[in-house]
Amino acid sequence: MDNEPAWMGSPVGARTTINGREVDYFRGTSYYGLHGHPDVIAAARDALAAYGVGTATAAWTPAHAEAVERTSRFLGSETVTYVASGYLAPLVLLQALAEDSDTAFADNASHYGVLDALRAIGKPVVSFRHLDPDDLANQLPRHCRAGERPLVVTDGVFPSTGAIAPLSAYVDALRRYPGAILCVDDAHGLGVLGAHGRGTLEHHGIGKDDVRVCGTLSKAFGGAGGIVPGDRALFAKIRLRSRVLLGASSPSVPAAAASAAGVRILAEHPEMRQRLWDNARRAKTGLRALGFDLDDTPVPIVSLRGNPSIDLLRVEKALEAQDILVHHSPPRGYSDSPDVETLRIAIFSTHTKEQIDRLVDAVQRAI
Repeated sequence: MDNEPAWMGSPVGARTTINGREVDYFRGTSYYGLHGHPDVIAAARDALAAYGVGTATAAWTPAHAEAVERTSRFLGSETVTYVASGYLAPLVLLQALAEDSDTAFADNASHYGVLDALRAIGKPVVSFRHLDPDDLANQLPRHCRAGERPLVVTDGVFPSTGAIAPLSAYVDALRRYPGAILCVDDAHGLGVLGAHGRGTLEHHGIGKDDVRVCGTLSKAFGGAGGIVPGDRALFAKIRLRSRVLLGASSPSVPAAAASAAGVRILAEHPEMRQRLWDNARRAKTGLRALGFDLDDTPVPIVSLRGNPSIDLLRVEKALEAQDILVHHSPPRGYSDSPDVETLRIAIFSTHTKEQIDRLVDAVQRAI
């Protein structure tokens, strides 16, 4: 598959057709395989037949209303602002909060969508070291004068490495700054972490009053579009201050219907989350036994870091020859990629034990 685009010939899932070959698929972000679930596909098809592809404006359909209602209920929020892309969600949130803060602070490995959103709101931005609450605590008094309100922004779960941001420590660092705001892009945490799947905040046991969150329905939930859950006061600020809602059309109708169906399925089947965690544990345990330093969190993103004795690009190609697809990233190849090459392995709830064991065995023979 060298230099070929990754053409999908079937819905994404644990077994997927890529470039005409059926493979064990350990790439991407469809952590429950819901993008290929028959009920999700049927919901999108039915909505398409009833309402067309899209509204061609900011108008909504019953599919959009259902996506918002189901997502709000799942996340335990008063409401949800729903926009066309998860990449836009940080912009919507930060536009709403820009007037309530003075200086922004960002983890220096935050996602591109976060950094682009910060540039767009025109605030001074101070970077702090990746996942380092001590550096944030040191930077705050250097850049915030008395009475100023810091705005701290980070990913919840980082997309390349699967690292979980130390949100509790960030909350503690901000307690001495009245009016401080912590914003989390939880695209990879929502639906995955927490007893109810409510994301990184629930994982850490942090109250919603301390943090503002945005995310997406295009990963765990099997749909598409960005979300900003919150109370009605935040919703009112978004409606007043965000140009995205004024200038962009609503998410497509099939995407909204698919999202609603995906959220419903995940809400009705919490055992899917436990199966995802079990699969992540099985994969990490097996790969850790090969000498890789891996965390023991339930995040279904496994990041194998290279060292001088292992050529991870060669490992990726060896797995590919056995119809097992993982993703090789060169040093600094993505927003949070480290300074060494890595293999990113995405675990799905729909992977079988045999697939995971085959993956581990293939890595062992390739290194």
